Amino acid sequence: MTAQTNDFAGLKEARAVWDFSTGDEKIFLERLGLVKNSIEILRRNGVTPRYVMLLRGAVLKFVAKSVDRTSFAGERFEKLDRIHAELEELARLGVKIEACLYAMNKRGVAADNVLALVVLEENVFANAIALQNSGYAFMQVD
Repeated sequence: MTAQTNDFAGLKEARAVWDFSTGDEKIFLERLGLVKNSIEILRRNGVTPRYVMLLRGAVLKFVAKSVDRTSFAGERFEKLDRIHAELEELARLGVKIEACLYAMNKRGVAADNVLALVVLEENVFANAIALQNSGYAFMQVD
């Protein structure tokens, strides 16, 4: 399927910052698929995507190596392997994935307990502000 409009005409690059906070596995996995699909659409239309994904709140449990001794302790996960595979694929596609240290501290997620593909940032709200002021579209994802 191709775009039905001329929205991509003359566009060479598309910058977006994706803000994730959901703690629902099914929703998060589906939204990761939407991000990947948007990359495919942009590339198919000759546009280079420049994406940053911000992780804060309950979504942090999906990038923790272990939820023991965190506020997520005792939760069961059914789709974690698929989520990790999607995150790895997005990183391979050039998406920068950032986790909020401020939120991690509140949730008891230690810095050394996060997947290696994740960049730790002091406060991703500050990053979101900076990115938006650098021309990144803000994509709120719930």
